[in-house]
Amino acid sequence: MTDVSVGPLSAEEARVRSAADKAYRVLEGEEPAAGATAQLLDILRARTREAPLQALAAAFLLGALVMRRR
Repeated sequence: MTDVSVGPLSAEEARVRSAADKAYRVLEGEEPAAGATAQLLDILRARTREAPLQALAAAFLLGALVMRRR
């Protein structure tokens, strides 16, 4: 990507560029994803490996509940 900025970055431009760089590193696998979503996915992944049948039943029930509310 070509940098075409002439002067110094404003605070908003710097935040946008920093967020874009971080997202790029996460997507490329250079930096692990952090946050509640990543932790939740790790927990779900571990539970699924421990008890696949129970996890399938729970996913089915969760899907049924979500569809009933829509």
